[in-house]
This record gives sequence, structure tokens and C-alpha cells, in this order.
Amino acid sequence: MGSPPIQGEELQVDLRRYELRHGTRVLKLEKIPMELVIFLSERKGELVTRDEIAERLWGKGVFLDTEQGINTAVRKLRQALQEDPERPKFIQTIVGKGYRLGGPVTVIAPGAPAMPQRSRSQGEHDRAKVGAPGNKLVWGALAAISAVLALFVVLYAFGHFKGKEQSRVAPAIRAIAVLPLDNLSGDSSQDYFADGMTDEIITNLAKISSVRVISKTSIMRYKNAHRALPEIAQALNVDAVVEGSVVRAGNRVRVTAQLIDAPSDRHLWANEYQQDVTDILTLQSELAREIAAEIRATVTPDERLRLTSKGSVNPKAYEAYLKGRSYWNQRTEAGLSNAIEQFTTAASLDSNYAEAYSGLADSYTALGYLSYLDPNDAFPRARAAAVRALQLDPTLAEAHASLAYYELYHDWNWPEAEREFKLALSLNPNYATGYEWYSIYLLAMGRFDESLTAISRAQQLDPLSVAIKTDVGFQYFYRRDYDRAIQELRSAVATNPRFPLAHLWLGRAYQQKRMYAEAIQEFAQTEAALPGWVVTTAGVGNAYGEWGKRAEAERILKLLASMSSEKFVTPYGVALVYAGMGRNEEAFKWLDMAVEGRSHWLVWLNLDPRWGGLRSDRRFGQLLDRVGLAHRE
Repeated sequence: MGSPPIQGEELQVDLRRYELRHGTRVLKLEKIPMELVIFLSERKGELVTRDEIAERLWGKGVFLDTEQGINTAVRKLRQALQEDPERPKFIQTIVGKGYRLGGPVTVIAPGAPAMPQRSRSQGEHDRAKVGAPGNKLVWGALAAISAVLALFVVLYAFGHFKGKEQSRVAPAIRAIAVLPLDNLSGDSSQDYFADGMTDEIITNLAKISSVRVISKTSIMRYKNAHRALPEIAQALNVDAVVEGSVVRAGNRVRVTAQLIDAPSDRHLWANEYQQDVTDILTLQSELAREIAAEIRATVTPDERLRLTSKGSVNPKAYEAYLKGRSYWNQRTEAGLSNAIEQFTTAASLDSNYAEAYSGLADSYTALGYLSYLDPNDAFPRARAAAVRALQLDPTLAEAHASLAYYELYHDWNWPEAEREFKLALSLNPNYATGYEWYSIYLLAMGRFDESLTAISRAQQLDPLSVAIKTDVGFQYFYRRDYDRAIQELRSAVATNPRFPLAHLWLGRAYQQKRMYAEAIQEFAQTEAALPGWVVTTAGVGNAYGEWGKRAEAERILKLLASMSSEKFVTPYGVALVYAGMGRNEEAFKWLDMAVEGRSHWLVWLNLDPRWGGLRSDRRFGQLLDRVGLAHRE
């Protein structure tokens, strides 16, 4: 047995508020560890076997690895209590048997004032006192209270309160973050499943316009971070967080979730869900609806309809879809290729799975934008996948955004692009990527103020995203406010020194300030992160040409010619190198080829300052007409 706890540092198990306090500290616990300490407190001083714990916490006929689950719950409980497993004060291990709870413990039952546990001798002393003349009313009141408490304890013990606390009036919640769900399967290879479930819960909640929902990019910063909730809430500027865990075994999934008032770290609500993977969409919709109800969010009839389950899904298709999203989030050429493979598998296993086609659309747009594929190959495939997704589910915001991306970067149909972007954002008003892409459209159209408004909204929804932070610098670059662009991009690099696009755009801004050495240094950082990326290579060639280093620029031209035998090399990039060297005839030749090949970079033809030496030529205006851009300087 371990040493007794320090005097005065008793445990309080508060069933009313569903929280554990150690002395004056409120301990942050997930649902399973909290349920464990409640169970141990009910059996205070008695041995509780692991089998009893498994049955209480997970039920009979459990489908998951309870041994790992119990070990994890005990470990998290001890971490919260800050106690040494070798010398425990409260959670005492009986080797080979189970656990028992030591030390002074007060249990506060639901709906009643605290009633500290006391020894038998103290209780008999109190009963003798209240039985004395003049204390009849006190005795009657205490007897009534005791009866009510006993009823609540019995109801709790038989599971009446298990899984979902009675609702209480919560503070106003206008912004929420869903923290990464813990993977309690005991298998780290299942992390993608827990991350995917987190993403799906966020996506469902994001359909509610009255609540600001933080995007996955920002919340993933807190995976396994173990930071204090008030600190996380301040960084994300939210009122509440959802945290929990997921366990998957075979085709069964169990999710626990709890809602916490972030500034006060106060527990507001908890529930648990268990479904076959086939019905996972139902689970996700139900969870989103319950959270919306708990935070008293205003949900419009259309939003309520979109929160309705979309039916069942093939378990293997769902697994492939989550793997695809995991690869897609890498945004590398290899990652995007793997994502396409997984999304294609998901679609072949379940031909009615709209999200799988939406994933394909997102992957092909990324491959096209990053110039990993010929735009005439990538963008039409993206469109076909997006159209198929929308045939299956017209309410899928991501597919509408992908279609808008196609209209912007490939079809150059500006009105249709804006219509699709607006439709996507009406269906998912918390879609940070949608606002980011819409800001790019607005910028290309020269609508600078509207563009900054849109990217600012994206930042509110995804405040820790270095990609969005980079796009703010990108905005100022194309507005030709290079000092402000450098300021924003340096900030992005400080946030994530390995993010290649931040270095790319910082290099371009330095170049416009004629800080060529600094520009080449930033391009080298991009090249280190994305070796052989054509966009970087062409940018380096253009900078060398402007800098007057003709030999280096000629070397880049030869390198691009060599690369073209192995991969797609955008003609826009080759034209840039010639333009940097002042060889305008060759530049126009390659720009003509870029128009014929539907190069998506031509969207920036009007704003890209690197074409300064060509603008006075009438042929440049003709190029703008062919792309459908208004003439402006």
C-alpha cells in the first residue's frame, strides 16, 4: 500500500458537475478515466477487479481490448492526480487482482449538496446528537435528504446517469474547437482512423452557421500536446472544446466525447456512442446534433437537414477514404498519388460514396495547381470527380469548392467560379479552405478589399494554419505592397520554418525589392523541402536573369529542358526564365504555348510583376484577352 495523501488534499468526486477535484484543483479528465474514478469511489476501500472495471466501463460482450483501455485510463488518472505509480496516494494497484481507491474521498451526488463520507463511529455520534430532544425536525430533514441521495446513488450505479450527464445551463458558446480524438485501440497504425473521425466531426459541426468551428489544420497542433484547455482556448479564440477518444476493433467503433467550457475548464456534457462502421455516418451526425443542442446553437431547417445521416457506407470504403484524407493532407506529390489510389479504392467499393469522389477532386486540383500534372490532365479529372460527387450529394461543400477551383484555374469562367464558391460557403459556412480559395479568386479578379476580407475569415476559422498565413503574404505580394508581404511571410516562416510555400513567396517579395541574394536563399529553402519542383526552378531562373547572372539563367533553361523528359514542365515557367533574361520573343513563344496548354498560372498574368518587360507589347494585351482578363496595370 502507498503512503497516505497529504492532509487536506482529499478527493471530491462531483457527480453533479461530472468532475474530479483534488483539494482546490479541478482535474481535467476524459470520460473513461472519470467513469473509473466514480466506480472506485462507489467501492471505496474495496478491491475492484479488472473484470468488474471492464464490465462497468465497456459493458458485457465488449469488442475491444479492455486490458489496454484500463491501463490507459489508470495512467491518465494518475497523471491528473500527479501521483507516483510506485508510491500511489489514491489509485492503489493490487497486483494480479485490480485496484482500490485510498485516502479521504467525498462523493457529491447529482442534484444534491456535498455529503462527505465519514467513519461509522462518527456517523453513530451524529445520529446520537440528532436523536436528542429538540432535533426532531433536523432528523426528519436529514432523513429526507438521505433518502433522495440514496435514490440518486442507486440510479447512478445502475447506469441511469451513465454516458450522458443531465443537461445544465451552459454559458453562451459562439466558437468551438474539436480537439484530436485519442486513439485508444492500442495500435498506433490506427491513428489515421482517429484523425479521420475528428475531421468528420468538425465537418459536420461546420455546417452550422451560428457557430465558428475551428478547422482541422489548427487543432491538429494539439495532438498529444497535453496543454491546458484555457491556454488552447485562448490560442484558438474559442469558448468551448470537444475532446474524447475513439476505439476501433474490426467493424465496431466506440466514440466518447465531452464538451468543456474552455476558459473555466468546466465539464458541460458527455456521451458515448457505439456503432458498426457501416453506420458511422449516423454516429457522426448524431454527435454533431447533440453538441449543437448542448451549446444552444441556432440551426436553420436547411442545416438540420444537412446534419441528417446520409445512410450507411461500406466499412472498407470508409477506411480507404480516411487513409486517402490522411495522404491528401501531406500535399506532396507522393502523398497526393497515394490519396488518389485510396479514394479510387473507396469509390470502387461503394459507388454511391460521394465523399470519395470529392476526395479525388481535391487531389487532382492539388496535383494540377502544384504543376505535378499537366493541367489538361489534372483539372478535367478533378471536374469529373466533383460533378459525380455532386450528383450523389448536391450539399457537399467540398465538391462545389473543387468545381469552383476548376472554373477559376482551368475553364477561366469567372462568373461560374464565383457562383460555386459562394454555394460551397453557404453549405459550409465554416469552411476555411473554401474562404482561402475564394480569396484567391477575388484577388485574381482585382477585388483586393474583398479578397482580404475572405482570407481574414479563413484565418479566424484556421488561426494556426501556416498555409493561410502564407496566403496573407501572397495577397500583399500581388497588391505590390512588398514590405508588408515580407513582414507577413517572415511571420509565416517563423511559425513553421519548413513550410516551402512561405519561403517561395518570401523569395519573390525579396526579388521585387532587388534583394536577389536573399531571394535565391529563400528559393533554396523551398527546393530543400520540395526537391525538383518546377515552380521553384523557374523562379530561380527568372531571378538570376533579372539579377544579370546570365550564365546561371542559361543553366536553369537547360535544367528545365532536361526535366521535361521526366515530368511535366509548365511553359509558363520557361517563359518566366526568358522574360527575366530580357529575351522577349522566346518569352512570348512559351506564353503562347502556355495558353494552348491551359496553364493555370495564366490567371496571374495581369498581376505578376515579373512580366513588367512585356506589358508594353501589344501581344501581351492579346494574351490577356485570350485568358479573359481585363487589362490593368
